[in-house]
Amino acid sequence: MELYQLFITPFFKTKLKMDNTAMIKKLYDLKEENKKGTPRSNVGGWHSGLDLYKLSEFKDITVSILEHAKECFGHLDAAEDMHPKLEALWGIINPPGSRNNVHTHPASFLSGVYYMKVPDKSGQITFLDPRPQAEILDVFKKDDPNISLAHSVDLPPEENSLIFFPSWLQHQVMTNLSKEDRIVLSFNLMWIGDDNADN
Repeated sequence: MELYQLFITPFFKTKLKMDNTAMIKKLYDLKEENKKGTPRSNVGGWHSGLDLYKLSEFKDITVSILEHAKECFGHLDAAEDMHPKLEALWGIINPPGSRNNVHTHPASFLSGVYYMKVPDKSGQITFLDPRPQAEILDVFKKDDPNISLAHSVDLPPEENSLIFFPSWLQHQVMTNLSKEDRIVLSFNLMWIGDDNADN
């Protein structure tokens, strides 16, 4: 019997070869200038402003995000005249004991994370099943169920990994149980057509 996986939730992951030193230093400098940061889903952590892509320290990662986003668009069957546009790029510093509540990224198409410093036990990202009715009645699952059939998926972070997911997909970051800061960049993407590419 064949299994057809209908209505998939796309998720993309790749590994970059990038030196994060300057970006991490800049985030700490920005935190020193604005200790409160921008309150969002973070609980006990620090969240930068949304326009890091304007700073020289983040030029290379911005280029890389857009290059890989174009590949994502291809997998999503986007028309060839549709191109990714970076709408927001921000940094998050989660010290020990901090976390991020369940949230989505409104008013964007794709979102993602680039992991710059993720000590062991510093908090995995957990994605939640977007079909609330799917858990109304279900069989007891094996200890290690098929990722496509799970109602939540925990993904351990890896330094220098870059992930993309639909902005509507609910997710959270679990508590940092390490003794070091967990440092990531997050971003939102929309699309732009050839007619508006120069705007």
